[in-house]
Amino acid sequence: MKCLVFGLWRSLRRGGGSRAAALMALLLPVSAALVLSVAAARAGVEEREFAARRASVEGSLDSGSVAIFRAADMKMRSADVEYRYRQESNLLYLTGINEPGVTLVLTGRKVAFDGATSSRFLLAGRDAKASLARSQALRDAALLDADRLPDLLQAVLKGARTLYLSMPDVRFVNDWLNNRPLFLDRDVRKEVERRFEGLKVKSASPLVSPLRERKSAAEIDLIRKAIAATGDGIVKAMHASGPGVFEYELQGALEGEMIRQGAANVGFPSIIGSGPNSLILHYSLNRRKMEAGEIVVMDVGAEMDGYSADVTRSFPVGGTFSDEQRAVYEAVLEAQKKAIAAVRPGTAFKELDKVAKAALTRKGFGKYLTHGISHHIGLDTHDVGSLDTLRAGMVVTIEPGAYIPASDTVLAQGYRGWGIRIEDDVLVTDSGHVVLSSRVPKEIDEIERTMRK
Repeated sequence: MKCLVFGLWRSLRRGGGSRAAALMALLLPVSAALVLSVAAARAGVEEREFAARRASVEGSLDSGSVAIFRAADMKMRSADVEYRYRQESNLLYLTGINEPGVTLVLTGRKVAFDGATSSRFLLAGRDAKASLARSQALRDAALLDADRLPDLLQAVLKGARTLYLSMPDVRFVNDWLNNRPLFLDRDVRKEVERRFEGLKVKSASPLVSPLRERKSAAEIDLIRKAIAATGDGIVKAMHASGPGVFEYELQGALEGEMIRQGAANVGFPSIIGSGPNSLILHYSLNRRKMEAGEIVVMDVGAEMDGYSADVTRSFPVGGTFSDEQRAVYEAVLEAQKKAIAAVRPGTAFKELDKVAKAALTRKGFGKYLTHGISHHIGLDTHDVGSLDTLRAGMVVTIEPGAYIPASDTVLAQGYRGWGIRIEDDVLVTDSGHVVLSSRVPKEIDEIERTMRK
């Protein structure tokens, strides 16, 4: 994507070639589409739900608006080796398609183009288009070849006032040789607005985020499956733990179980932080040999059909908490339970932080909570959604922690140099909440009993 956008930016700067062709290159496939895996991506959500989502977005558009949702491009790991593909979340939410080279165009009015009259157009490469034509997916959209996108945009953007754009963000490329950022996304938007007089380009996120923040029954079921695989993987890791074991061995036990249960991916890089690494919130190197007497923090999540779990458990490497570890763990656990008890429609997110902070402060560990304790989960681990007040249908994390640096001068030596975090995934219901990850061992006696097996 960066190479594609950089080529577009260079063309715009130099003025060489067709500016229209350069502009459209941003939205055209980089390579021929792979065979479409619609069935795999749609295993938990029916087509009628995807169609209802598209209808909701289209209903937000007036006759002068157009919304474009662009697939993520393949990302290169090294040389000619690609990372496993992951779709841009808004397009995945609206279509269930997990392939590159696909563009969804929604308009606020019927448009006649290539013999079809529609307000919804799906453009795909040859193989993807053939797969879509054979499936029941997106029957409400006119199906076009990907190379028809430049002409389609000419037709739908002529006279339009607003273009809502959703595509993988490339906000800037760092030109390290000249020590300057290149704001390619900004330049592309300016060029679109220059070419189509009176058009304003805006983010499509406000059209989709309010829909994504409250989960449907099908989405909740997928999150439950991701949590189940994650929880079972954590138990496998507890069984594998012990002095002299490497962090990556716990990662292998965890992720092997996730894969066995059908997870195609992890929702984020697994965090297996032992000893001093337990103080690092987003540590993911996972190469350290664990030692007796240490705590290990596992912050992990399987991804099922695009939906991620996010569960954290902290436990002693050797299977038994020390007195100091027990004191901190029980304080964090009490703070988490109090915060979970506050989860209900109408509760402010900031109130959850206050409840957890107050509980830890009463135990003498309040200053060691250094982050907010809640976020949405869904198609993204840190999913979109309002962080104002809780509403029924949201799925959020509750994850207080205490991180006591080795340099601390307040607590005794046995408390220093390690951290504790406990995280559960919680569904907000009409009457309160349900802890979706309640099966994952969390009480001290549960953890020690599990690790003895």
